[in-house]
Amino acid sequence: MAVDIGEMLDRLLVEDARYVDDTHDYRLTMVPLGEVTLPSGRVVACDPLVHPGETPPFTVTVPPGRYPLRAWVAVVHPAAGDRPGGRRLADQRVLASGPPPGGPLTRDRASPARDHAASTRDRATPGRDRPESDRRTAALQLVIREEPVVAWEPAVVPGADPGLLDEDGFWAYPVDSGVGTLADECALAALETWAYARVERVFLPEPPPPAPGALRAIADPATGADVVAVSTGWGEDAYATFVGRTASGEVASFVTDFRVV
Repeated sequence: MAVDIGEMLDRLLVEDARYVDDTHDYRLTMVPLGEVTLPSGRVVACDPLVHPGETPPFTVTVPPGRYPLRAWVAVVHPAAGDRPGGRRLADQRVLASGPPPGGPLTRDRASPARDHAASTRDRATPGRDRPESDRRTAALQLVIREEPVVAWEPAVVPGADPGLLDEDGFWAYPVDSGVGTLADECALAALETWAYARVERVFLPEPPPPAPGALRAIADPATGADVVAVSTGWGEDAYATFVGRTASGEVASFVTDFRVV
């Protein structure tokens, strides 16, 4: 079944949006991560700890500059038996890794069940009053223009490896370290020259911070290009990125979906 990118992302990028399945209640919140410097305007989405400098930039470029970076975090609560107005997800698949406490979470991004999952912005619903059991980074958004998005398209890289297409046919970068980024090509090329001990010291603290777990470093002092790494959904998986465009066709944002809701 074809995925409606617009519907998927428009609901994902909504403060206080709520999604419910048989065992968990998710509420989305936006966490600002400051600005990222893009000296070249060539944007890369990758696992910066395992594949820096190896992943080519997207074919869509933006003017060099500093742009806001935002994480969308799913606050996870145990689901209540009585959920006024809510529906249970049906046609589901088991997530690849890292389910939170309380049993495996399931999701099928392309299923009709997800299209009709309960979503509300009602702050009086019971889920908000129950203790949260987990937090997961649901999406990473690089904002180029603070304008409404009227159309979404998959972000692609030149000569994309067919083996890196996900089940929906989107190019998805592999994550092996549990973190991901949206950064400038030159920042990641500089990060590739770091000794592993330095990478570990900066980006792999123990214990790791809670989601979004953002850790920042200036990788290229000459240009100020920096890398902000965030935790990726349920950890190791492959994640697709999308480009949002304004009514005039300009790039509004890049968004990586970490497949949480």
